[in-house]
Amino acid sequence: MWDWIVGIWCGAAVLLAAVLHRLRRRPPGPTPEVVRFVERFSKELARYEDVQFLGLLPGQFACLLRVRGQETPMSLHEIHRRCQAFPAAFPKTVEQLLAEIDDIGLDRLEDHEFGAVAQDLMPQVRSRDWVAAKGLFGDAALVSMPFGEDLAIVYVIDDPRSMTFVCRGHLKRWHRGVEDVHHLATSNLRRRAGSAVLPVPSAGAPVLLQTGDGYDAARVLLLPLDQQLLVAMPERDVLWLAREEGQDLSRLEQQAQAMAAASSHPISDHVYRLAADGPSRLTR
Repeated sequence: MWDWIVGIWCGAAVLLAAVLHRLRRRPPGPTPEVVRFVERFSKELARYEDVQFLGLLPGQFACLLRVRGQETPMSLHEIHRRCQAFPAAFPKTVEQLLAEIDDIGLDRLEDHEFGAVAQDLMPQVRSRDWVAAKGLFGDAALVSMPFGEDLAIVYVIDDPRSMTFVCRGHLKRWHRGVEDVHHLATSNLRRRAGSAVLPVPSAGAPVLLQTGDGYDAARVLLLPLDQQLLVAMPERDVLWLAREEGQDLSRLEQQAQAMAAASSHPISDHVYRLAADGPSRLTR
């Protein structure tokens, strides 16, 4: 039993770069056999309230799971082999796998001392509805900061093994406030962006920012507020910039809606105007 579990986690380590950098290549589609297996696997995972199947990783027989709020990659080779060998035992196999993930694969509060993770703190933009849907209370509640009228900024620890959302328990352990984490995470984002200048669109010409590092939408936090820019953040890996003059707002919002609907990490299907108090929706 431990051999195949260890094999899964070794495979997960190899897949880490693909998860964290969010490569956006479009490889050939999976075979029908793989599609059937993935459908069965995702349906089995749906029985667990605190587990979400986030989809296959690009170009690999692997997936991304969110287990108790933490995103973790998992190779599917070994569990697929076991499914073929022991199809009747598949539900039990999945149950054992999730138990091992919970036991040895997830980070705990004590794993995240502030000095060790300070440079790994990063911001993400999410909808307030998404934050509310987490339904977490007490120390498990996600740390967030309002961003405009219907968006929020949350924070993650993006270390070499996994991506963990910062919760109230972290702040208590660190003796820090949300403003401290926000300032540090934004500084880390600016450092990661390096000297690259965010594109400034001309009138009537929307610009798509899509680097694939998982923090494109969050780069809205680095934009100047005095240039009267329109922005759209349909998903985590996309930031649209546009000037309002000469812009077909209806078409832009339709495109944002389509992208948000197709994304594994949707944020908002609206177009916003940047202002000093955050993004303001152009349409209701």
